[in-house]
Amino acid sequence: MRHPTRLCAALAVAFGGLAAGQVMAQAADQQLERVVVTGSSIKRLAAETALPVTVVTRDQIEKSGATNVEDILRRISGMTGMLSDSTQGAGYATSNANLRGLGANSTLVLLNGRRMAGHPFGSIGGSVAVDLNSIPFGAIERIEVLRDGASAIYGTDAVGGVVNFITRKDYQKGELTVRYYDPQATKGGKEHGGNLSYGMGDLNREGYNLLVTANIKEQSRLEAAEQGWYWRHATEVPGSIPPTSFRAYPGRLMDIGVSPGAYANPGANMAACDPANTVIQVGGKTPNGVDNALRCRAIYAAMLDNLPDSTKTDLFARGTFKVDADTSWFTELSIARNHTTGRAAPSPLDGSAMKVQADGNYPRMVMPIDSKYFPLALLTRLGYTEADYVSYVDGNGRKYTEVATRSLDRGNRVSDNTNEQYRAMVGTTTVMAGWDVDAAFTLAQSRGKLDYEGYLAQDPYLAALRTGNVNPFGPNDATGVALLDGAQLIGTVRKSKGTTMAFDAKASKEIGQLGGGAMALAIGTDLRKEKASDRPTQGVYERGEHIGGEGSVPATSASRNVMAVFSELAMPFSKEFELTAAARYDRYSDFGGTFNPMLRARFQPSKEVMFRASAGTGFRAPTLWDVNSPPSNTNTADPQVDPDCPAGQADSPLCNTQFNVRLTSAPDLKPEKTRQFTAGIVFEPMRNLTLALDYWNIQKRDQIGVLTGDTLMAEPGLYAKYKSRVKRTSAGFISYIETPVENLGELKTAGFDLDIRTSFAMGDYGRMNVSFTGTRIMQFEQQNGKGSPFTDYVGLSLGGNAPVPEWQHTLGFDWSMGSWNVALENTFTKGWTESAAVVATNLGVEEPYSVKNTSRWNLAVSYRGFKNLKLTLGARNVTNEEPPFVASSSYGSHAAGFAGSFADPRTRIWFATASYQFK
Repeated sequence: MRHPTRLCAALAVAFGGLAAGQVMAQAADQQLERVVVTGSSIKRLAAETALPVTVVTRDQIEKSGATNVEDILRRISGMTGMLSDSTQGAGYATSNANLRGLGANSTLVLLNGRRMAGHPFGSIGGSVAVDLNSIPFGAIERIEVLRDGASAIYGTDAVGGVVNFITRKDYQKGELTVRYYDPQATKGGKEHGGNLSYGMGDLNREGYNLLVTANIKEQSRLEAAEQGWYWRHATEVPGSIPPTSFRAYPGRLMDIGVSPGAYANPGANMAACDPANTVIQVGGKTPNGVDNALRCRAIYAAMLDNLPDSTKTDLFARGTFKVDADTSWFTELSIARNHTTGRAAPSPLDGSAMKVQADGNYPRMVMPIDSKYFPLALLTRLGYTEADYVSYVDGNGRKYTEVATRSLDRGNRVSDNTNEQYRAMVGTTTVMAGWDVDAAFTLAQSRGKLDYEGYLAQDPYLAALRTGNVNPFGPNDATGVALLDGAQLIGTVRKSKGTTMAFDAKASKEIGQLGGGAMALAIGTDLRKEKASDRPTQGVYERGEHIGGEGSVPATSASRNVMAVFSELAMPFSKEFELTAAARYDRYSDFGGTFNPMLRARFQPSKEVMFRASAGTGFRAPTLWDVNSPPSNTNTADPQVDPDCPAGQADSPLCNTQFNVRLTSAPDLKPEKTRQFTAGIVFEPMRNLTLALDYWNIQKRDQIGVLTGDTLMAEPGLYAKYKSRVKRTSAGFISYIETPVENLGELKTAGFDLDIRTSFAMGDYGRMNVSFTGTRIMQFEQQNGKGSPFTDYVGLSLGGNAPVPEWQHTLGFDWSMGSWNVALENTFTKGWTESAAVVATNLGVEEPYSVKNTSRWNLAVSYRGFKNLKLTLGARNVTNEEPPFVASSSYGSHAAGFAGSFADPRTRIWFATASYQFK
């Protein structure tokens, strides 16, 4: 068995710092077992590989204070804007990895090197990726993050890279850990939980090993009003207003732009504008020439949660049974459950918040002017007449007026999500005729259930309002409450399943000798069936007739078969130079085949320096929803401005709002094709100091996506080109925007990864390990449509796109002395610029805003002086930094005033953990 070189041995040291490190093996001073490393199918010494793999060890996870997988991956600098469930006020409570900012669909997530089922709730143009909550947190031994495209090894999804969660092997201990996290400044946002691990059986002596783990994490809701991050608009953007909506409680009369609740003595049954949840906007003079036209605007950001209630649990079991020296059988069973209760602001109620009618017009949301709730006395005092506010007369001569309001009396819109993942796997490793063989059958299924509360169904609500017995301006009596109860949408609205059945097998063998050692070959196959059964359970929800919801969610049932063959050949031409070639052919039953080669090289001219490079192609298949789902409707994420608003209507709220959009699938979609290139150097100028610098470049063509309504409306050039997709009502207002999924054009992104590690003895004062990992994005350009000019998004948010920070890093210090350990970590994300259009649509001031940097220090102090007991005290965000202010409210959640994809809304969080080893 070969020994690693001095440089590779240095790479193999797990420095133990808080930051995730570039680790190539487990130890440098002993012979190393041949293993399969993420990104390769060949069994070899881990220290021999030249792959840009970041490894997070179990020890690092425990010292970091992380409580779930998302917490850990946020520390990987190559993750650009995690797609997070932690701040999601509505939606499906999923958490996804996002390497290189290419989206969850372009990052492959594996468990012990094998696939899992994606989340069962999908949408046209959306992500259908593995929910990180389905990973068994308590079973993780290490996480390997391949920061290089790997379609030639793994197939689709691996364009941005691979995240492989590896569980404990041959574990024979028993350990119980309990955790408690308490935010210093808030009542909500507390976390507590724990995990249990139990292993038995020595694989080599007794021929078997069994491992069982269980984990639970509970988090309490944190109400946005408790923190009020949105109020920072006043100092951050002078002259601005907080993020507001014209759909406010108490309601307004749309034709004259007046809210009765904004006036003193508005009349009986009229509530006043709530200063905590609304601001008062002043229009022109009313017809009496004395009073101003006043209206309430809802601060929707004050009425939701910055953090949801959630309970995450998982159970994992693995059994390994040794038949003889060459053959073992193994099986895995896992169950994960994530239950999250997200709360968005109460339903916004007006015609434009509802499903567009077949004729392209919004339904009329009107109340009769003979209603006891109609503010006739106030309007008369202000000088208005029927000619000003009557907008509709029915066939019986009854007169109505258009209104808008928000259903505070119904409470928050509540999305109660239960996401479950079930996975069973059985496999074998053996040696056959000199080939190392690894084969397994996997059955994975994800199940999703969505329950609603606080929503109203469109037609029943409109009918109730037309009776005149529902009050949009104040409290309702028993009759009104009964009518609203009859119009509510409540209960389970969606139950879906996603299933992946797979058989994979690979074999590797040394097939000859070259100048640098044995040449090794790997061959394999991957057979897979993917099924989606996405089922709405209530017709109102399916048709999108729930007000303020996500739009229509049609049933989608589809499946596909995937067949793949692949090979890999490692050729060490000399002790200094090795070349590895790989190729894979995938054939999908619904769009055809694709061939993807890859070439990697490692050149090590001395013990101190190693050069590495790779080049290859990749692909991403369209999702089952992209090619099979019926048309659906939703709305823009942010309010947008209509540049072609009807003449004289520039101040109409219908010209600056969240516009309806219509999504359509495309059965003839082509797969995305990518080319990627990486080149790097690893340098060890002295003992215990290693530096690595890698350049990466990814180019996509025929990228699959949707030119969103936000992007189309926010960029004038795109609006001019795709103006025909903007459909209008008979009055000239925007009815909806067509947003088909399509092959949009090209995307180019490139940057550098930096990794620096050192370790040094401090004599009687122990040992210090220091680590630094950072990512600098130099380019992130894409075409939003074939033939369109490229737009560079580095350091910018233009509306409709998530920001792409120019720089992110993690700096870690780890000091150990005797029974003591102190770990200090800094995570940093450079701020970005929000365009004037983004600021204008959200805060009312048309000027760009520079989002501040996010820099947080985390501290953990551990003590092992008690037998079998480890105690840790620490703080996340020990310097008590606020999350940077942002104008947009769509960076990962409905919450406003901070970017949920990049920063925890909480300030300092104290935590304590205790781990007891009982075996």
